[in-house]
Amino acid sequence: MAQTTTIRVPIETRDRLNALSVRAGGTAGEIVAKLVATADEDLLLADVEAAFERLAGDPEALARYRCEAREIEAGFDAPVPAW
Repeated sequence: MAQTTTIRVPIETRDRLNALSVRAGGTAGEIVAKLVATADEDLLLADVEAAFERLAGDPEALARYRCEAREIEAGFDAPVPAW
C-alpha cells in the first residue's frame, strides 16, 4: 500500500471531493491523483505550446528546426507532421 499524508483544504473543497468520488465510484485519493495528473499534463502541454511559440518567433531557430526535421523525416517512411 502506498504511503499517505494529510493535506488541508477548505471544508467546501473536501465536501466537493467526497461528492465527486461518490459520483465517480472511486476514492477521494484516486480522484486527487487523477486531478493532479491532469493538471500536470495540462501544464506540460502549455509548456510545449509556449516553446513552439518562442520557436515560431525566432526565424533562425525555426529554420534550423525545419532543417533538422527534414533530416529526421528522410530517415522514415512516414512524413513528420507540418507544424
